[in-house]
Amino acid sequence: MKKYIFAVILTGLLIASCNTPDQLQTNQRLATEVAMISTSIYSTVQADWTETPLPTEVPTEIPTITPTTSLFFDPSDTPEATATQTIVVIPENTATPEITETPIPVETRKVGHFVTRTPGPGYPTPDTRPSASLWQQWPVVPEISDVAADIYWYGVQELGTNPHYISRIGDCHSESGVFMGIYDTSYYSLADEDKYLVSAIDFFKGSFDTISYSVHAGLSVSSALTNIWADPYACESGESALDCEIRIHNPSIMFVNLGSNWIPGVSMDVYYEYLSDIVRTLLDHGILPILSSKADNVEGDNSINETTAQVARDFDIPFYNFWAISQYLPNQGLDPSRDGIHLSVEAWNWRNYYALRTLYEVGKKLNLF
Repeated sequence: MKKYIFAVILTGLLIASCNTPDQLQTNQRLATEVAMISTSIYSTVQADWTETPLPTEVPTEIPTITPTTSLFFDPSDTPEATATQTIVVIPENTATPEITETPIPVETRKVGHFVTRTPGPGYPTPDTRPSASLWQQWPVVPEISDVAADIYWYGVQELGTNPHYISRIGDCHSESGVFMGIYDTSYYSLADEDKYLVSAIDFFKGSFDTISYSVHAGLSVSSALTNIWADPYACESGESALDCEIRIHNPSIMFVNLGSNWIPGVSMDVYYEYLSDIVRTLLDHGILPILSSKADNVEGDNSINETTAQVARDFDIPFYNFWAISQYLPNQGLDPSRDGIHLSVEAWNWRNYYALRTLYEVGKKLNLF
């Protein structure tokens, strides 16, 4: 068994950077297989060394995007771009999609401090929220539920989480240099109609451009639960990358940006359980998870996004539907010179903007500003 565990960890140490596309698919498969094995045998052996990802340099000029069509609004309503705008806003229609299926009765299930709703017999109250199978029609910026608000305030008031700190868990697309880090710099700009978003930037300032110990190139939902990529210089022995980030930064909100690193063909039931374990860990610490959809479709049938939506629905937590915007970007937001997974610079900008709007909606629900 010791030799087997050592082989697992050694393989994990050989996983290459997110920036080596020739080996990316092989490395992702190895990373996920290693993590799934490690999780199943509850390995507590710590990796000898793990490179901490460095922030990507923020571009000094961000191109303006002008899509011609949208799912969410009349194209004639698009605001004209100006020389000072970072991006052009696409205001989405947040109306609830029409439900074509019969609502499912639900039962309550306690997860940590919180009660969630899951399908079950014998309960007369129907769950009228849209089905996860309709996730492609869900709004980009989610409506924030009362459950989500309770999670935040439970963490802040009962467990002492930092109300001003947001964090993230994910692969290289979640490094601060490409995901929201710009809002801790002077490089961003907002259109006049978006100036209200400054209140969210100011409230969470100082947490955007920081290194998250739960972000690593190639990270998957399974490897996030192991200590394979826990930074040995910052994390405690046996601590997972996620637990390490929680302990060090004590965030009140965490973006969960996962899904690109997965083995095609593995049951979505397995993915659901791993992602649910991550959510439960966050809830146990009083941290509000914001789950996000991804632009790529490496699995071939968009089942990861649907499963992510299902987890968000079951726990009644926010689902930031970035996929819905990426469909109206060149090449669906993916860098055509890469591997079908990496985002383009244009997509980074849109992703940051709508993540900020999601964060603002959270703050508005909570009366933070």
